[in-house]
Amino acid sequence: MLASGSSTFTLRYFDFPSRGEATKALLLLGGAEWEHKVPAWPQEKSLQPVGRLPVLIEHSASDSDDTSFTLSETAAIEYYLATKYGYIHQPADPKCVARQLELRAHICDMYTAFAEWKLGPDEVAPKNKKIFNTTAGCVVRFHEQVLKENGSNGHYFGSTTTLVDISLFTNILALRTVFSGLDPDMLELLNSDNAPEMNRVIDTVSAEPALASYVAELTKL
Repeated sequence: MLASGSSTFTLRYFDFPSRGEATKALLLLGGAEWEHKVPAWPQEKSLQPVGRLPVLIEHSASDSDDTSFTLSETAAIEYYLATKYGYIHQPADPKCVARQLELRAHICDMYTAFAEWKLGPDEVAPKNKKIFNTTAGCVVRFHEQVLKENGSNGHYFGSTTTLVDISLFTNILALRTVFSGLDPDMLELLNSDNAPEMNRVIDTVSAEPALASYVAELTKL
């Protein structure tokens, strides 16, 4: 993919793997020049556009601090970078783009359901576990079929890495990294026996040379 040219980026996000991971991967895959800044929280919450993270700031050689491009909301950031660096399949086809955003949303919903189960109050844990299992079960069944229809080649669309591949890779890697010590069986629905096609995508994206240092750093946590 093309490098960022005159653009440089600042990613404001926390110092643990979560919703900012796909953004990091897209910046690395795009060959961007970027830095990760961790705002003091909650002291700097009011300085963010809507009081939450991640926030992406794009600077160009001609930008002043007042004219740089600031973007919040995970989905918007990922879509912008994926479009900029060529990780949207058939970007001129609105139906194809909508399908990619749909699949990405499924993955993020599954991540959110899992986090709410494991990090929420104990009294609602059984309810949240049921929500996660239902959500993950539906997502796995649907996504496994989509991947089979694309030829079981480790990609959701075509034969190259796209935003959906990256989203699956980063979300599941973050789950396995952050939560693996809490419950060894918690990701049973997402293992290679139950979700072989999805795991093939994860293996394919993890082999991207531009992500080697990222994978090594994340798996150390």
